[in-house]
Amino acid sequence: YALEITGTSWREIPPRVKRALEMVDLQNKADRLPGQMSGGEQQRVAIARALINDPVLLLADEPTGNLDPDSTWDIMQILTKVNARGTTVAVATHNQQMVDTMRKRVLVMKRGHLVHDIERGAYFQNERAGAVAL
Repeated sequence: YALEITGTSWREIPPRVKRALEMVDLQNKADRLPGQMSGGEQQRVAIARALINDPVLLLADEPTGNLDPDSTWDIMQILTKVNARGTTVAVATHNQQMVDTMRKRVLVMKRGHLVHDIERGAYFQNERAGAVAL
């Protein structure tokens, strides 16, 4: 529906949907309903919907919050691939293992202000400062 709202032509919609589903490796489940998909697959559909209009920036708030470790890794690999294709991806998370494994730029905020910017960071927690890597 997002493409219809933006006025995308009917001829252009099917190939764009196909491309988005391929990016999240769900091309073989295009006809499934949400109840027929796992939590990880549903999260990948949400990412495909977010990518359908080729955004410059993708904000992902706890994209792996309720997922098992394998699905978490799958989602992070998809977001890494999206980033490699030119989309800036910002992930807010409390998943220390994921942050430590990805070793991407870490921004730490406290009360709405940036307090740390670490180029190839790891999870940062400072209870005195009340800051957690996001």
